Amino acid sequence: MIHTVTLKGATRYGSRIPPVPVGRILRHVPRIVAQAIRMAFQGRSTARGQRPQWLTDMSNVRLVDVSGGDDTVVRFDAPRFGDVTGDLYDQLELWPTLKPDPTDTGFDLLGDILDDIAREDKDSVHLDPALLKAVGQFQQVIDGEYEQMLVTGGRHTAERPAVVNQQTILTANTFRAITPAPRRARIVGTLDMIRASSESFGVRLADGSEIRGVLSDGDIVDLGALLNKEVLVLGEAIFRASGNLLRVDAEEVAPAENEAAMWSRSPSPPSETLDLADLRRSQGPRSGVAAIIGRWPGDETDEEVKAALEELS
Repeated sequence: MIHTVTLKGATRYGSRIPPVPVGRILRHVPRIVAQAIRMAFQGRSTARGQRPQWLTDMSNVRLVDVSGGDDTVVRFDAPRFGDVTGDLYDQLELWPTLKPDPTDTGFDLLGDILDDIAREDKDSVHLDPALLKAVGQFQQVIDGEYEQMLVTGGRHTAERPAVVNQQTILTANTFRAITPAPRRARIVGTLDMIRASSESFGVRLADGSEIRGVLSDGDIVDLGALLNKEVLVLGEAIFRASGNLLRVDAEEVAPAENEAAMWSRSPSPPSETLDLADLRRSQGPRSGVAAIIGRWPGDETDEEVKAALEELS
């Protein structure tokens, strides 16, 4: 599937295309497309370790050509998911889950991300901090020589392109800044979905809601024996810009043994950090150290001081 990235600016460069911003497009677009694919299938855009083969196949983006004129146009060829990983879609899963359409490519998913940012959707499931950072890095392209970038092809047509401009970059950076920091999570619920291909799972909580998790350590196939059973999930909670839970990066999923029902709930964002400036108070002649100097020790005996301290403790 051919997708087009069009760079627009006030200056018409014709065939004399600025090499630096175009070079950045050639480096950055394939990376963010791969992040968008991983986000759609795993619920996370980055991960440690070796890249899975299905992700390598899906993100095999190739440059077609670069042309100038009124605008600078860069064309890419990207595989449809169903064409390169049909077995991923045909694979019998232990529980039905949603996947991108097999006719989609990574550019379709990138367009969805840009659309969510344009709508200022803080609760988007397509965004995590790493992807927001990657969108913000388009600032290196939309830096004066070009004013906006349009992504078209597939579901994002010329009439309704996905757009990157200064407002897109500002919103992405703002979302990243307000996204709560990860926190340690301890969750109890019923394991009701496993997707072996992407190492992901779902846990149903006591109130009927479901959280999405990704197994960071171990083999998710080993969790098959725990399906429809109560489990304990230990890991790190990752949040959206809205403050709602996005996913849990699980280090361990084990049978729940006498775990309190209080853990069967979605983790909440960490409280605001303590601002040391709030603890600082100006000192005057009757406050701070000045209020103590010269006042104690006084005429009290050791026994009286000891008794007073015990009364305060």
